[in-house]
Amino acid sequence: MRLFLIDYENVNSAGLHGIGQAEQDDRFILFYSREANTLSFEIMDEMLGANIMPERVCLEHSGKNALDFQLVTFLGYLIAKEKADTYYIISKDSGFQSAILFCQSYFGVKVYLKPSIKAAIGANSRKAKKKELQQEPAVTVMKPAKAQPVLKKARKADAQPAQKKKGKTASVSLRKKATVIQVQPVSGPVYAPPQEDSVPIDLETVLTLVQPAVNIDTATEILHCLQESHSKTEFHNALQQHFDNDNVKQYYHCMKPCFITFVE
Repeated sequence: MRLFLIDYENVNSAGLHGIGQAEQDDRFILFYSREANTLSFEIMDEMLGANIMPERVCLEHSGKNALDFQLVTFLGYLIAKEKADTYYIISKDSGFQSAILFCQSYFGVKVYLKPSIKAAIGANSRKAKKKELQQEPAVTVMKPAKAQPVLKKARKADAQPAQKKKGKTASVSLRKKATVIQVQPVSGPVYAPPQEDSVPIDLETVLTLVQPAVNIDTATEILHCLQESHSKTEFHNALQQHFDNDNVKQYYHCMKPCFITFVE
C-alpha cells in the first residue's frame, strides 16, 4: 500500500494529477484550508472514473506553516499505525525534507517528497525499471568463470600448434571466447532498454534516483555536475570537486540510469 499526504494549500488541483492511475489499495489524505478548498472538474472526473475519493482533513486553526505541522504530525501517527510500503508527501515545499530525512533514518521507512501524484507514481515506475536493469547484468558476469577452464584445456590440447604460430592463434581464440561470453547469457536475453525511454535530466530525477534522499541544494549540485559533463569520467571528476569520496561513490552509482545521455 502507498500512502499519499497532500499539501493542498501548496499544490491545489495540479497536485492531484495522476490520481486516476493509482491502485485500489492506495490511500490519499488531503490537507486543506478554507482559503484552498476548491477542486477542478478535470480532477473530479479523474477521481470518479477511478472510484477514488481522498480523505479530507481541514485546517481549523490558522497560523504560519500550520498546515505543514499538521501534515507532518499526521505522518508520524500513520508510520506508527498503518505500516504502508511507501509514504509520499505531495508538495512543492522543500521544507518537508528535514522531516523526511528524519523519518527515513530514525524509523527506516520510505518517505518521498513529490510535486504531484503523477510524479510520485511515475518515479515508482522508473525505480522498477532501474531494478530490472541492475539485475540483468549480474547474470552475464557469472559466465566468464565457467568459460575459463575451457580456455585452459584448449591451450593444453593445442600447445604444439600454438608454439609454431608464435602465440598468434591463442590471442585470436581468447577474443572469440570473450565474444561468446557476452552474446550468450546464462538465462534469458539481456534487457535492452528502448531508445525512446530516456531518463529526463532534471532536479526531480536526481531527487528520485539518489538514495538515501538528499536535500534540494545537494540535488541541485549533483544535477549541475551531470549537465556540465559529457562522459562518465567527467561526471565522476566533477563530483569529486564538490563532495567527499563516500558521497561521490553513492551519487555516481545512483545516477547511472542517466549515463545513456553520454556519448562515449
